[in-house]
This record gives sequence, structure tokens and C-alpha cells, in this order.
Amino acid sequence: MTTPTPRRHTLVIAPQCEELGLLDGLEEVARSLHGSFTDRWTGACTPATASSLLCGPSVDQAQIEAAIRSAAQQAGEARAVLVLALIGHGITPGQNPTLYLMAGDSKPDVIGSAVNVGALLTQALETPGLPGVITLVDTCHAGGATPDLKALDAGVGQGATRFSLLMSVGAAQSAYRLAFTRGIVQVLAEGIGGAGEFLRPAAVLDAVRDAVPGQDARLVEYDGAQFGERPWLARNADHRLRSGSVLGPLATEELDQALEPLGGAALLTAPVTGADVLERLRVTLRERPPGSAAELAWALRVVDGLLDSLRTIDLLTSWPGRPLTSERLRRAMSAAAGRSGARLPDASGSELLRDAVEYLRLRAPRVDETRTTPLAAFVAALATEDQPAPDNPRLTAWAHSVGAEVELNDAFEALRQQGTRSRLRLVVSLHAAVADEWPETLDAWLLDRGDVHAHKEFDCAPDQTGVEQRLAGVLKWASLQTRTMGVRLQRVEVAASAALLLRWRPEETDFGERLGVAYDVVLRWSERLCPPDHLWWINDRAREKLQAMSACGAGGAPVDWLGKQETGQAQELRKRLGHGAYARAVALEHRPARFEQVMEVLLAYAPIVLWPGGDGNVPGRSRDSLDRFWHLLPTEFSEAYRRSWGQHTPAEPDGREHLAQWRSVWHDSEWLDFCDWFEQFTTEGENSA
Repeated sequence: MTTPTPRRHTLVIAPQCEELGLLDGLEEVARSLHGSFTDRWTGACTPATASSLLCGPSVDQAQIEAAIRSAAQQAGEARAVLVLALIGHGITPGQNPTLYLMAGDSKPDVIGSAVNVGALLTQALETPGLPGVITLVDTCHAGGATPDLKALDAGVGQGATRFSLLMSVGAAQSAYRLAFTRGIVQVLAEGIGGAGEFLRPAAVLDAVRDAVPGQDARLVEYDGAQFGERPWLARNADHRLRSGSVLGPLATEELDQALEPLGGAALLTAPVTGADVLERLRVTLRERPPGSAAELAWALRVVDGLLDSLRTIDLLTSWPGRPLTSERLRRAMSAAAGRSGARLPDASGSELLRDAVEYLRLRAPRVDETRTTPLAAFVAALATEDQPAPDNPRLTAWAHSVGAEVELNDAFEALRQQGTRSRLRLVVSLHAAVADEWPETLDAWLLDRGDVHAHKEFDCAPDQTGVEQRLAGVLKWASLQTRTMGVRLQRVEVAASAALLLRWRPEETDFGERLGVAYDVVLRWSERLCPPDHLWWINDRAREKLQAMSACGAGGAPVDWLGKQETGQAQELRKRLGHGAYARAVALEHRPARFEQVMEVLLAYAPIVLWPGGDGNVPGRSRDSLDRFWHLLPTEFSEAYRRSWGQHTPAEPDGREHLAQWRSVWHDSEWLDFCDWFEQFTTEGENSA
């Protein structure tokens, strides 16, 4: 049985200091470590602050110091262990062995501009209520990060805390290629044989030394607390794998919680190696004398859910269609989860298959659904991609075994209707505009399943009023086209120059009602329709980046964040992008000066660009909204705008309202396909002329 998890907070800080040279792969390594810490089955940590991952050149000294103090305070208030990581450049000035972490604004010859790590840790350990701190430091001279333990003993708390400090090297040594952090991520992912359920810092240190030879890693520990459990760094993945149970972490937790009021582990005499063990457990539960009816009913529901999960996994492991891939599973899981903002399981391969099934059966159902509705939607989404008959014997047998015959039929019907709703797209392009001016003509294409059904060019006055008035005419034309097809148009895609996209909100176009009330509006960059010769490659690179993003899992938004330092010089930004930096979507923390120039650069390299609609930096809740609802974007932006206009007001806030703070230009594979067609169409037209 899984031991209950104590409260744990985490903060990962990985600044880039351009004065000392950018560290290759720093942001990627920091994200991997942060993912390990926040994974509920590994690090089991919650974010210490609104931004629990700070990385890149924009992370300055003041931000680092404030984040560590805030994280310690919040962990103390929650009585939570704080797991802290500091990764980047480190210096020890002169003969002084004290480690200073170099921030984005630090200068090597101005020691006051760097972060005194030991002093900050000493202050953090004095935080009232903080039961312990585990700190990882991966910098050159990391051994100089040790806090003043003598001062801790004499401090307000008289040393009644616990502290572990894992360091990549000693105070007089250099670290290399972030090998220490990479080694920790590897060890946490693979686990350590024979180390028990939890990985203590000492065990991790030994394993990292074996995994990354040649780097003299160090450990300092301090134990001044008389009560409470010694902090652990992570759960042991190897222990989970060797427990013999076929259940994943989510199902194990559900079963533990359900059985606890009824006697706990004594009811489950063997690991769950198959359905037979759960069947015996169900018999045991049904034979219990009455007296705790609610708890017993809950336990039986969980056992039934686990049996449904195992039957579904059996179906999927011998799937009657094309081979299942992690990408297919993620796509179907997102579809089955619907518009839920809950974080989806983040794994790959067989673990993803198991975790997705357990999540959808045990956690995803909502008030208006049966317990098998999301599971049926998941199976139907996979089946629809392969196009087997809905009455396929394997599918009908599975549906009967889990009692989801009607739910599966409903899921197939919902997918059919959804296909009808998303069948049509109206593309309205302002590519005839010159420079940052408004165009004198609009081009409109009505697409039916991606193929051009109709096209028309519309004259307009070259200003915003003229374009918006003509846009109403375009919609009337499209509406007349769709009447003969018996399908409703729901999506409008507006392509324009960077300059117009920054100052215009097409969804607010009013022709009796706002465009965004009746339609989902997606913004595109018109330059991608027919790229100039020096940008001929941009659509090919966009496809590659989209494919890489789809493989990132469901652990949050696949976004690279850019602060003021990254966007301050457009030419430097272009150089970094040309060297392969920011390989995912790009989100701006602020609206930079010379925004149009910056946007022109970003749109050429990033398939998706997001920026705040208002002035000032992006609040943490808005950043979190991207993580929670990424799988529903860009359509969910339209719903968020409608909510902000008071069109669809939910009974209570669910986090979607924060999406309305974002603006976006979104280039998905559907748009890139249209760009390919347009470029070929234009080329053929020029050749025929």
C-alpha cells in the first residue's frame, strides 16, 4: 500500500547569465527536473509559488531572492517540506568559498549583483513552521552553497529543522554540462533497486555518482528536529515497478483511500496482479457485516472501476486497429476528458495507456455523466481514427463487459456530430495589405474538410471600418454557401500582417452581434500563405516544431517564456532563434517595446505565439491557465472571450476566465496545409499567366 504523502512544495530556479555565456540545454534540464518534482507519483510536490519554475536570461537577482523567500514562507505556513533547486553559473569571488548564483542581470565583477546562496538558505531555514528543506545546487563551485549551520543553531528556531544539500561539485571545482541535474532526473525516473519506497538524498547521491562518473558530487545534511519524518527527495520508481501490482499510481491511491476506513491493507492480501485478485476482494467486501454502508459502497465502486480499467487495458493491448502510439493516446485522452481543466496524466508508452484509462474511469466523470462515459469516449476516439464498424465484435464485447453499450453508441454519435461541426472553416485573408496598412481587398475561402469549396474576392475601404464592414459581407456570402450543404459554419480564421494582428481584435467586429459570439475566431499570420524567398523554410520548420510539441506529453503547456531581456533586442532575438533556441510555442511575459518588430521575428520561427492583451507582466494565474487548458486551445480562447463579454457566465469560476487575458496567433497543421495549397495555387496561376 502507498504511504500517505506529506505536504511538499518545490521551486526550481535556472537563470542564464549572458555575461558568462549561455548554458546549452539549461531550460530543458530545468523543466525536466521541475517535472520530476511536480509529478505526483515521483516528487509529489506542489508549486511553491505562482511561478515555481524560473529559467532563462530574464530571471534577475531580485526575482530569485524574492522567490526563495516567498517559497520558504508559503511552505512554512503550509507546514510543507521545501524542495529547492538552483542551476546555472556560480562563482566564488577571490579566496572566499561562498557561492554566488549568477542571475540574468549579474556582473562577474559586481558581487552585489549576484545571489548569495548560503545566506539565503540560512534565512529560509529560520522560517517558522518549515519542517525541512532539500536543496539541489548544480553550478561551478556548488560546495560553497552550505549555509551557516552555527548561526542556525543560535537562531530563532534553535536549529529545530532538517536540511539536506546536494551539490554537483566542491567549492573549488567546476561543474560540466549540467551533468549532475541530468543524473538526478535519470535516477528519479529509473529508481534505485532495494532503496525502499522513498529515495533519501544520500541514496540519490550514490546513484548519481554511479550514473555520472567524473564529477565530485557532495552532500551536507543537518537534522535538528526531534519529531516528524526525515524528508525524502522522491518516491522510488523501482519500488513501484517491483511491487507486483498491475495498478498504476492513481488506481493504487484510489484503492488505498477506499479501503482505509474498512481495515486497509488487511483486506488486500496480495498485490493486484489481475482481475482475479480484485474479484476476490469484491467478494470479501460483500461478505462484510453491515455497519459502514457508505464506506463499503465507496470501496465497491472503486473495485468495479479498477475491474473496468483492467478490461479496457486488455482491449487496448490487443487493439483491433492500427498500432497505438503515445501521440494517439494523448489525442484520444484529451478528447475524452472534454472541457475539463484537470491536469491529464503525463507519461508515455504503456504507462500512458494505463494511466489514461485509470484517470478516465476513476477521476474524469462529471455530475451529468455515468462513470464509464469518459472511458467510452476514449475508446470511440481511438476507434474513429481507424474507422472500424461501431459493431466490431471486440468493441461490443468490451462495452458489454464494462456496462457501457449505450455510452459507446453515444460517444460515436458525438464524434459524428463534432465532425460535422468542425467540417467547415472560413478563411479570410488580408494578405493584400501593403506594409502595416489596411488592404483594399479581402480574399475569402470556404473550406470543406480542408478542401476549397468556394472562393471570392471582396473590395473594401482600406481602413479598419471598411474591413469590418466588408467582413460582414463575407460572412453573409459564406452563410449562403453553407445553406445548400446543410452544415453550420462555426470557425472563422483571419489572416493578417503582424502589425494588424497586434492592434486589431477581429472577434470584436460588430455586425449586429459580435463575430466572436457566433463563431470561434482564430488568428493567423498572412505571411505564411506565400513566404518570401528568404523565409521559404518557415512552414516546414513549423511542422517539425508542432510534431515535437505533440510529443511533450500532457504535463503542461509546451511553451517557452520570453521576458524583457530576451525581447529587448530584435536582432539578438533573431540570432538566438536562428541557432535553435525556443523550439516550442512562445509566450511573452509582457508587451515589449517595438512590439511589431519583435512579433515579425517570432512569427517566422514559432508556430504559436502568445502575448498578454493588457499592459504589465502576465500574472501567475494566467500562466497557469495555459497549462490547464492547452489541450483545448485555440478554440477555448473564443469561449473565454465570450465569458469575458458576459455571454456565457459559469455558475462559479473554473480558471477559464484567465484565458481571456491572452492574445494568440496560432498555426496548426490545418493552417499549414492550407498554406501549402495556397502557395501551389499561386505558383500555378503565375505559370499559366
